[in-house]
Amino acid sequence: VLSTPFERAEPLPGGGFTITAGGEGGATLTTGLLVTAPGLGAQEVAARIEGYPADHIPPGHFGKGVYFRLTGKAPFERLIYPPPIPGALGTHYRKDLGGQAVFGPDLVYVETEDYSVDPAKAAEFEHYIRRFWPGLPEGALTPDYAGIRPKLHGKGEIQPDFQLRGRDDHGIDGLVALFGIESPGLTSSLALGEAVADLVMHG
Repeated sequence: VLSTPFERAEPLPGGGFTITAGGEGGATLTTGLLVTAPGLGAQEVAARIEGYPADHIPPGHFGKGVYFRLTGKAPFERLIYPPPIPGALGTHYRKDLGGQAVFGPDLVYVETEDYSVDPAKAAEFEHYIRRFWPGLPEGALTPDYAGIRPKLHGKGEIQPDFQLRGRDDHGIDGLVALFGIESPGLTSSLALGEAVADLVMHG
C-alpha cells in the first residue's frame, strides 16, 4: 500500500506470513508468499523479517548519480555510451521524452538519501563530455536531477550481480528477497520476474 511503512514479517507455523504495516492506523496482513524488492531499503526490510539470518544480508551502499541537461537543441539522435567507469556505466548521452539532451549519471558514494544536484559539478561534467563531444558549448549545462542506486559494493570493490535470495539461501519457505536491484533492473524486470517465480516454485 502506497506510503505504508513495512514494520515486520513473521513466518506462520503452517506456511505463509503475518505482515505488520505501520503508518496512521497501521494494519496486519497475511500472505502465503512474500517477495521483497524495496531497493534502497532491502537490507533494512530483510532485518525485519523474523528468522532471516543476519549473515545472509549483504552490505548495502548508496551510489548517487546526478544528471545535467543541455541548454539548446539536442546535438545527437542516438544514445552515446562512453567506456564504463568503475562500478557504473558512467556519464552517457540520451534524449528525454521531450527531446531534450541529458548527460549522466556520475557515481559518488553517500551516506544518506540526498537528491540535490551541485551546480558546481557542471565543470567536471563538461570535461568528461568533451572526451566524446569536443563541441560542447561553454556553460551550456544546467542541473537536472539525481538518483541513488542500491549498490552491493563500495568504492573500489568489484561490482557483483543482482542477488535473489530464496529458501535455499536463507531457509525460510515462501520468501524471496531481492538485493542490489539497480540499473538495469527495470530493463531486466521481466527476466527478474521469471527468476523470482522459479525461486518461489523451487526454492
